[in-house]
Amino acid sequence: MYQVCDNVLTISVNDWRNAGLTDNQLKKDSCNGLLSIYRRGIQGNTLINVRSIKRPDRLQAIESTLGRINEKTEKKSIFKFEIDTEARSFFLLQRKPDGSTLDPKKIEEYVNRASIFNGIKKGLEIHTNARASKGRCPKKGDFWAAATEWYQEQSEKYSCTPIGNSRSLERIFKYYLSAGYKSIIHKGTGNDSARIVSNSIEKLFLALWRTNDKPFVSRVHELYLEFISGSKELFDKSTGEIFNPEDFRHKGRAMEVSPATVWNYLKDVVNETSVFADRNGNFDYTVKKRPHQHRKPGRYTLSKISMDDVAMSRKSVRGWVYKYIAVDVVSGYWFRPAYIVGKPNHNTVIESFRNMFCELNELGLPMPGELEVEYHLMKDFDWLGELFPFVRFCESPVEKRAEHAIKSLKYGVSKKEGHTRGRWYSRHEAYRSVRNKMSGDFVEPEFQPQTIIADDLSDIEKYNNSLHPLQKTYPGMTRKQVLLANINPNLKKIDNWHLLRYIGNETETSVRNNDYCCVANEKFELTDFNSLKRLKPNNTEVMAYWLPNEAGSVEKVYLYQDNNYIGEALNRSKFDYNECAIERTEDDEAAMLHQNKRNSQFDKFIKDHKAGIAKIGHQNSDISETILAIPVEIAETIQPKGMDEYEYEITDYSLLAKQSL
Repeated sequence: MYQVCDNVLTISVNDWRNAGLTDNQLKKDSCNGLLSIYRRGIQGNTLINVRSIKRPDRLQAIESTLGRINEKTEKKSIFKFEIDTEARSFFLLQRKPDGSTLDPKKIEEYVNRASIFNGIKKGLEIHTNARASKGRCPKKGDFWAAATEWYQEQSEKYSCTPIGNSRSLERIFKYYLSAGYKSIIHKGTGNDSARIVSNSIEKLFLALWRTNDKPFVSRVHELYLEFISGSKELFDKSTGEIFNPEDFRHKGRAMEVSPATVWNYLKDVVNETSVFADRNGNFDYTVKKRPHQHRKPGRYTLSKISMDDVAMSRKSVRGWVYKYIAVDVVSGYWFRPAYIVGKPNHNTVIESFRNMFCELNELGLPMPGELEVEYHLMKDFDWLGELFPFVRFCESPVEKRAEHAIKSLKYGVSKKEGHTRGRWYSRHEAYRSVRNKMSGDFVEPEFQPQTIIADDLSDIEKYNNSLHPLQKTYPGMTRKQVLLANINPNLKKIDNWHLLRYIGNETETSVRNNDYCCVANEKFELTDFNSLKRLKPNNTEVMAYWLPNEAGSVEKVYLYQDNNYIGEALNRSKFDYNECAIERTEDDEAAMLHQNKRNSQFDKFIKDHKAGIAKIGHQNSDISETILAIPVEIAETIQPKGMDEYEYEITDYSLLAKQSL
């Protein structure tokens, strides 16, 4: 008859025999794992776990004799399986040493094992409490035998690593109770024990691949085999250390790898990125592999000016024409570029600065807040930080806003006007230029430099007066209108006296007659006589900085002496008046009045400075009596008025000018 021992349904060996089954069948089924013995006994009292019997013919024979096996035949199991959701969350957050997550199948197995262990934990509590209620100690042997059997059943039902030994299950379960979920994770997860290629060999592959001759993967494989076999010697260029092939062998045997294995390691994302700069240079590395800056546009114009050099897409008869540009980032407005046939140089950059600041002065705009430039041409201009509050050197071309403006103009207005040519290697067909082949050579059509520059200036004019691309932000406004209507309120006025020292023309001259200096074959008068106080003693040599206007004339110069600002001087040609009184016009009268006032200001300036100087007389007290005794006749004369060079009356020249009319 059926027996229930510790919630396990069993039958004895005698019941097995009564069902018509032999001892030889019992022995074979037990050896083949088709049934399990629950408890050993003598005289046919060995108990067999009914639930472990797997052969249907055996179960049919037993049920025909002892009755049908159903749920009522055995008591409810003390073990219960429930998925542990906390375990799933824990294993999902775990990372291997390389930062990767655990395999999904492994996570499922670990969660199932944790859920089974939780069921065993609850069963142990039930078993212990049940035995304690009867004043008995727990039957650890019987419990772990039943737990092992239940674990085996659940491991088949839910994917999990089986445990067939009760002692092993007890040991693993106790470790789980003390260490928690971490005890389930295999200790070798994420290590290199299973790798054919060790970390040192992987580094050797990369070292062979990073050379600037850019070897193919097959060549790297050949070099590795030559080195590991001892036919080729490798050394570290930085330290001079010679590599030992024995260090790259496993148990004295060279690791044989295929070209496909080498390719897998070399094309690993991190490995390829690590040596990309050595194979292709820092420029390509920065553009293609290094993360880019992501920015949003500013709110106000002139907050940032971006500058860059551009090669014109059409070739001239004298060579390629280049231009150096300055673009307002927010509005996209182009200032007039500086053009040159050939590569841009420092003079081209200075000319571009001049064009930009002259245009800012004409429009009455303030000093830009930030300058964004490239490194190779701007590195020698150490005065940029003295002019602009912020200066930014871009690390890659993609960070420069000028690059975006160049593309927008080239493939926008210039392409519509037919003034641009694409690149012959461009991927997109619309951006690819048509190459003309003559006598077996590809020939570029050539134009006059003046034509290229004139077309480009026309395109820039149309571009600046076209609608701004952000029409939702600036509805109906052109780029130039956006520039003028959204000036940053925190920007300061341009100080030309400071600016022209760096970008202006310079002329050595001197202050003459405390009045003027000669620059560019013209005379410039001081606007303030206090400038004379800033000159060094007995030194009137100065350096004049200036820029011509659109007409080519110079209206104002700024004077420096040993890098110290002296003052400004105006072109005095506009203050000349006709010496013939009958021919004078209103402009002549205004110019004459200006000169008379200026002379009066100079006289007052000298008089005020001389006012604190006393008139000193002196007498010699050691005159001998003989000399004093000599009679001297002094003839008194009347000094004509105005003859004393230190005593004169201030003449009002403006009044005399009016009286002479």
